[in-house]
Amino acid sequence: MKTTRRDFLRLTGMAGIGMVCANGIIAHASSADKKGKRNKVTVDHAVATLQDGSALATPFWRIECGRDGPSLVLIAAQHGNEVIGTEVARRFQEVCAAHLVAGSVWLVPVANLLAVRSRRHSYGLGPEQNNRIHPTKEHNMQRTWPGNPRGNDTERVAHALDQAVVRHGSHLLDMHCWQHVNAAETLALDDHPASLALGQVTTTRFISLRPSAVPPSGPIMVAQLMRRRAGASLVIELSGQFSMPERQVQIGLSSMVNLAKLLGMIAGKPESIPGPRVVRTKANSHEVRAPCSGMFVPAAHTDRSVGLAPEDRVEQGQPLGHIIREKDLVAVPIVAPVTGYLWQYGLCHWSLCDASLPALHPYTEEREVIATVVTA
Repeated sequence: MKTTRRDFLRLTGMAGIGMVCANGIIAHASSADKKGKRNKVTVDHAVATLQDGSALATPFWRIECGRDGPSLVLIAAQHGNEVIGTEVARRFQEVCAAHLVAGSVWLVPVANLLAVRSRRHSYGLGPEQNNRIHPTKEHNMQRTWPGNPRGNDTERVAHALDQAVVRHGSHLLDMHCWQHVNAAETLALDDHPASLALGQVTTTRFISLRPSAVPPSGPIMVAQLMRRRAGASLVIELSGQFSMPERQVQIGLSSMVNLAKLLGMIAGKPESIPGPRVVRTKANSHEVRAPCSGMFVPAAHTDRSVGLAPEDRVEQGQPLGHIIREKDLVAVPIVAPVTGYLWQYGLCHWSLCDASLPALHPYTEEREVIATVVTA
């Protein structure tokens, strides 16, 4: 029987306690774990003094097993609308409490409390704005590391997190979220072997490779900061903002477990996803554009139980939906131009589809991108 991506996620996600890879972690648990041994879990805080003199305490988990090994850091929710990593951190904390056998784990589930409280990408943004149109972009935490204790409030929070968490790490994963029309993807480095090894064991269907550019000075990304300090780092983009889809939580969680296994922090070998890993490039990405203006109606999945979604495999000629053409109401079919996997699927006007109802509207203009199919 052919195993699908949905089957894999169903098998690796255990309801309730949020454990993953039941056939992997549990099988490799030590006898002490089975008797109820728990590693030391501490909730600590990175405290920043804000410009108005008030204190902001950002909580994080630290899990220690009492044995030497790597220090693995997870930073989630640097952007206030990218929150899936918050639940990934909570579930991974439970896994590590029972199964960590070497090193320490540092988990920051909500890195940017200021942005999360305002329910915006960055602190200071207004309704239906994303960071591309931020007047100064100075509050984009991702671009502020290692922070500044005398800077703006976002820089001060980043500095506190760097001092309390990041500087202790040997390996770091920075977890973000694309808009929901894009599939989850690992952003790996092709010229930094230690970081590339991390990227190769994540469980996103898609992976893209890029050079390891680390500016010698000035504010940078936290993943770049880790490499500047001779550590290894990785970025994952899960799928969906302003939401907590279970499928994406499971991808993030199984990726974290695989990283820990690779580093020898959890017993067992990393488990691969069924089917091919798809390296996304410009050459193997095939855009599907609207042939006319009208209402786009998505197609159902081949099993008819759900609609098509990013990451689904499609065959050449398979229906992706249809457009009800505005000039004559004819249903114009939209089909997959090649066999491959959907990296993008659905309309996202003005790159605001997870922040704005008009941006989600099914009306498409001629030549607007409806889908992108990537060949394996």
